[in-house]
Amino acid sequence: MICPHCGENNPDKAKYCVRCSATLHPKGGGGVDAKLIVIIILAVLLIVGAVIFIVTKATGSDETAKETVEVEEVVEEETEEETEEETEEETEEEETEEEHSDWFGEHGLSYTDTTDDFKFNTMKNDGENDTEEMEVTGKVTISESTENVADGYKIVTAVFIYDVSESNGDKGLIADGMFDAYTGTYYGFEIRRPEQDDDSKATLEGFTRITDGNYKYDIAIKTEQEFNAPIITKKLTLVCPSDYDGCVFYSGYNSLSLDSQRTSLDMGERLYTFDELPYMSDDHDLYYFKYEKADTAGRSFWGTYDAEAEETEAATEPSRPSR
Repeated sequence: MICPHCGENNPDKAKYCVRCSATLHPKGGGGVDAKLIVIIILAVLLIVGAVIFIVTKATGSDETAKETVEVEEVVEEETEEETEEETEEETEEEETEEEHSDWFGEHGLSYTDTTDDFKFNTMKNDGENDTEEMEVTGKVTISESTENVADGYKIVTAVFIYDVSESNGDKGLIADGMFDAYTGTYYGFEIRRPEQDDDSKATLEGFTRITDGNYKYDIAIKTEQEFNAPIITKKLTLVCPSDYDGCVFYSGYNSLSLDSQRTSLDMGERLYTFDELPYMSDDHDLYYFKYEKADTAGRSFWGTYDAEAEETEAATEPSRPSR
């Protein structure tokens, strides 16, 4: 062992220098074991590594949790957007359905059962003036058919049978015809029909377009009458889209004065609503009918209906009205 004071080489186990007597191993100042140092360093590294691992794991869990929350928020937002889109679509469909007008109901009108006879008074005349009232007994049968008509269309036919026994051979008038329940548009343009802005779109021969908001109907009419005293048979025919159910047939009181008011209207000028005609009044009888399907027992109901072959009349497509 080398003495740190004088440089003398001493035995390894000497406590004092043989030359200068300096203490070679001072009290409390022994040398540090290299192995112990290595162990201490390794322990410190292990502790530091463990701390780093724990912190990293905790941080990673927070980030994963954050990412999970963000994904859930994105999914929730997408779900809310889809729900809003579906709700908007449903609302649009509901609004479309609600756009259908109800002219008939708004005017406080009501339908009469087609299975019953109906009676009303009308006016007799001498050819120039109204004379006196007489009672008429009426009966109506309404049916549908898709024969002899373009695809997507149907024919609705109302046959009125009037018993005018009380006329005693005198002249008289009966009001009958049809109009649209949704808009009140009067179907009285058989002789001439008004020009329309979208007339070119009503491509079927002789058809006029009726517009109700988003709904449009191309329709045509035809009337036929036969008189075998004292029975008058009046046949009113409507050609319309197969899903259309807005036609109202009417029948009742008429007179020379009322008929003169109607004929004074220029039906070629524009489309009229039924309340612009003189017939709809509380002062005289007028009945309203619409097509109701019936089973073989004659009971009235709404549903699928297959007409009996013997009850189906050959349908004739209306000719084009002159303008």
